[in-house]
Amino acid sequence: MKGRSRSILLLLAATLLIACGSGCDRYARHKVLTFFFTGVPPIDEMKKAPDKEREAGEKAAEEKKRSKKRPPVKATRFFHGPYAANACYLCHEIQETAGSRGLAKEAIPAGSVAKSGVVSGMLVTPLRELCIRCHETKSPEMARRNGLRVHGPVGAGYCTACHGPHNGPEPYLLLEKANESCLGCHADGFVFSKALHDGKKECLSCHNAHVGRTSRLLKAEYQEAW
Repeated sequence: MKGRSRSILLLLAATLLIACGSGCDRYARHKVLTFFFTGVPPIDEMKKAPDKEREAGEKAAEEKKRSKKRPPVKATRFFHGPYAANACYLCHEIQETAGSRGLAKEAIPAGSVAKSGVVSGMLVTPLRELCIRCHETKSPEMARRNGLRVHGPVGAGYCTACHGPHNGPEPYLLLEKANESCLGCHADGFVFSKALHDGKKECLSCHNAHVGRTSRLLKAEYQEAW
């Protein structure tokens, strides 16, 4: 009798092993397990268990990542004073009933509102006259009165050839690195001599950007004031 019971148990165990190891789907395997054993969890819970473990691991990794102290972000742009102060009316025409960049009428000094249609581009005065209203030391007229030579773009009032009117990625609102800006016009063989400047790193270490005693604008002859 004992031998018969042992044979039945061995047969059942073999059947179970074959069922679990065969290519049948998970529903068939779950049916076999529930037939021979009690306490087998529902098939949906068996499916969700690995997903829950994975989600828990991802959540822990995300929280660990957030807990790390982020390095300070360095400023990448420099802003023109009037633009940063929201004083757009210093350069641009604005409506009397609606300010520029949200500037309200009551915040505008009396008489500063330009009349519509004075200059194209909504400037209060032509560009060649606009910048020197504040930056007087860069005025071509003032430079010539003092016997100074003027850099071409400055003489034409074309300040925005090198500077951003609102902001820029480099100090002094330059649109690019100083050397890159200079070499954009002063290319090798055109005003600029590569052989003469061999070993020289920065254009502004020797030259003024706006005015000078001679056409070379050398700092050794005259130091431009910023």
